[in-house]
Amino acid sequence: MRWKKKDLELFFQSKEYVDTLCIPLVPLDLQTESEATKLADQNTSLQIILDELERNYTGRIMLSPAYTYIRSTDYESESAILKQWTSMFSNNHFKHIFLLTYDVNWKKHERLLDSNLIWLTATTIEDYQSDHAKKWVNEQVLQISELIRSYW
Repeated sequence: MRWKKKDLELFFQSKEYVDTLCIPLVPLDLQTESEATKLADQNTSLQIILDELERNYTGRIMLSPAYTYIRSTDYESESAILKQWTSMFSNNHFKHIFLLTYDVNWKKHERLLDSNLIWLTATTIEDYQSDHAKKWVNEQVLQISELIRSYW
């Protein structure tokens, strides 16, 4: 299920079955073109991975809109805001909340979060339609799925 009107209507009809929320953490940085394009590529690959994960677990997982923040942020302050954000979702809605990111800085502040953090190692993909990219996405989805299922 995605953050769309149709899916949200379905969620409220059957929310006792949808116990897991996945939130992508997406940094923004326009300091340099190379950094901005790298982060944009990571956002694209993260969204592809989450789309595939949601497709595999439709009716059990909801995808949240991305939590977007400025890359040069104070992660402790950002953690407090993110905690407020996730507490709204957890109140009688989701038993499991997973934050997915390529930003390793979140690992350093993971103890401040009330959710489960999944840090992914970044890779650059030029063509998401290539066999290599599809294989990589499938491997990522399998690993994330195994981790999420261990919490169920």
